Amino acid sequence: MDPSLRTLTIYQRARGRYTLCGELDMATAPQLDELDDVHGPLLLNLRGVSFIDTAGVSGLIRLYERCPHHSCTFLIEECSPPAARVLRLVGLYETFTEDGAPRRSNGDRSRTDLRPSTPTMEPWAAASD
Repeated sequence: MDPSLRTLTIYQRARGRYTLCGELDMATAPQLDELDDVHGPLLLNLRGVSFIDTAGVSGLIRLYERCPHHSCTFLIEECSPPAARVLRLVGLYETFTEDGAPRRSNGDRSRTDLRPSTPTMEPWAAASD
């Protein structure tokens, strides 16, 4: 990949704590894969993210689902307005931030599955011939 196309910078503030600045899109989302070998909490600050697209959202989902240990938690500590808007639109803001449910360990059985659930249909609601 041409380095001039990369417009995302990832700063490590402390072990497992990162600040992202720039655009989180198809060209830069692969940089998130560098963060998937964290043992312990993975805390992201997205206040410097000026743009995020579906590839960026997919990269965040991959990080969330790769947290394989009981001691590993994934949390977005802070979001820029554009990043928060996109995460709200796709229904992940509450899952990824403190504003949602309590912090989850993705390595235990109470892990939230991000795939949509299959809708259930009442037998009486089925279409007739």
